[in-house]
Amino acid sequence: MPRIAILDLGTNTFNLLIAEKDEQGKAVFIYSKELPVEIGKGGIHKREITPEATHRAVRALHTHRKTMHEYGVDEYYAFATSAVRDAANGKDFTRRMRIETGIEIKILSGDEEAAWIYEGVKQASVLGKEPSLIMDIGGGSTEFIMADEKEIFWKKSYPLGVSRLYEIFHPADPIITKKTEVENHISTMLQDMFDAAKRYDPVELIGSSGSFDSFAEMIIHRTSSSEKAINGFEYPMQEFEKLYNDILISTVDERLKIPGLIQMRAPMFAYSVVLTDITLKTLSIKKMKLSRYAMKEGIANKLLGRGPAGI
Repeated sequence: MPRIAILDLGTNTFNLLIAEKDEQGKAVFIYSKELPVEIGKGGIHKREITPEATHRAVRALHTHRKTMHEYGVDEYYAFATSAVRDAANGKDFTRRMRIETGIEIKILSGDEEAAWIYEGVKQASVLGKEPSLIMDIGGGSTEFIMADEKEIFWKKSYPLGVSRLYEIFHPADPIITKKTEVENHISTMLQDMFDAAKRYDPVELIGSSGSFDSFAEMIIHRTSSSEKAINGFEYPMQEFEKLYNDILISTVDERLKIPGLIQMRAPMFAYSVVLTDITLKTLSIKKMKLSRYAMKEGIANKLLGRGPAGI
């Protein structure tokens, strides 16, 4: 059976997913690893990938390439997202990666990214017959998709990733010192999404991977729950509200010590909770679930099902 690798080259992390088909033809994910790269650091607000970020990216790709070799990968597919597509030197960056690592990278548009996120969430079996609002918080962008188990009704990518917000509002530690400014900025940019939600009336928010994994792990630790942060995990909304209030007044140093929060997410994590809280409250959504699957799982499943022509 063919074994493929997906390289999801995000603004904060470079993610490697290795997958193959099982006997029923379904995608099986046999290896997953994210490496902190922060290609948006110091330059995302200037539409630039810095030399330091480029160096970190080269190292991460060499590490992932070694892993792909160890796992006997037959083919790989590498995709860059917000930080690269928005950077004035984005094409120079991908050229440098090809020269130094041999890895060819496709730059996805925001619409393409949102569509692949939907495909990943669909594989997680968390969508139903009624419209849901899917939210994927990245480093450079945040995607919103209104969809059910059969189709997408509306989708859009916004330059509201946590790295971008961090660069705009830094230093805000704790974030409550600039809470009103941050909220006004986010709400203004999301107005057309809020308007679209009035048409489609989503019954729940489905958080796609990343920050939403951390929300789940942190709540499980806080409540000493025996639950697992699996696909379909339903967040106790009162606990999310408590988490939100605590994160608002926490410093980076305090967040570094919170059980369930990956350390590399700690500096920018406050923006994730503010983005999520504004979305929930503006739309009066009372239910939130987790999808552990996102873009890379969606791409892997489609490629294994259709072959390279399916991308």
